[in-house]
Amino acid sequence: MTLVMENVSKVYKDGPKEFKAVDQASLEVKPGEFIAIIGPSGSGKSTMLSIAGALLAPTSGKVLLDGENVAELSAKKITRQRLEKIGFVFQAANLIPYLKVKDQLQVINVIAKNKGQSRSSELLKHFGLDHRTTNYPSELSGGERQRVAIARALINDPKLILADEPTASLDSKRGREVVEMLADEIKNREKAGIMVTHDERVLDVCDRVVEIRDGKLENNDELSDDSSDIAYKPSEKAY
Repeated sequence: MTLVMENVSKVYKDGPKEFKAVDQASLEVKPGEFIAIIGPSGSGKSTMLSIAGALLAPTSGKVLLDGENVAELSAKKITRQRLEKIGFVFQAANLIPYLKVKDQLQVINVIAKNKGQSRSSELLKHFGLDHRTTNYPSELSGGERQRVAIARALINDPKLILADEPTASLDSKRGREVVEMLADEIKNREKAGIMVTHDERVLDVCDRVVEIRDGKLENNDELSDDSSDIAYKPSEKAY
């Protein structure tokens, strides 16, 4: 799947005043490409991600998933798009506390009425969780909970993966493991991926780093082939 955002803006109004959370932003993410969006707090990162995932409608502009304008779809079709084509990984794992690990994944299959059952065992084994299938979230480490959340996001084999601060609650080692797992899934299965992050330590795992400031995208260029050994240095470090 290719994601294309064309001149997307999100404007909030407070009486006569307007605030542009996203301002004329354009971005394309191709299959097999993993992009990081960075920027100061309040710069529009999460808003941008929510618009990409059809959780939030833009005030203006287009969001195209495989050429289809999401804004022109009915609410029912948008919900189906999110369920079938988009996988979300959030800062908190948001696991259901009374469900065992294996059931965390199956609940998505039930909601989607989908044939993702066969991937459940495969994903849990792939993420090193096959010995944890009968454990509850409270019995898992932070890294294990986040891996379950990733497996759950991938159960329906989505074409677009969106991650919002997936390393925020993890130490550097576990955080890098999580991002590398996401990158492997995106590249090996030809998915499109976007990660919002403050964690500079994992930027080298991404194909491209885009900076957003005051709702405007900057540094929106692909990394060169020989840039994998070069640390990306944003213009402001405190975000």
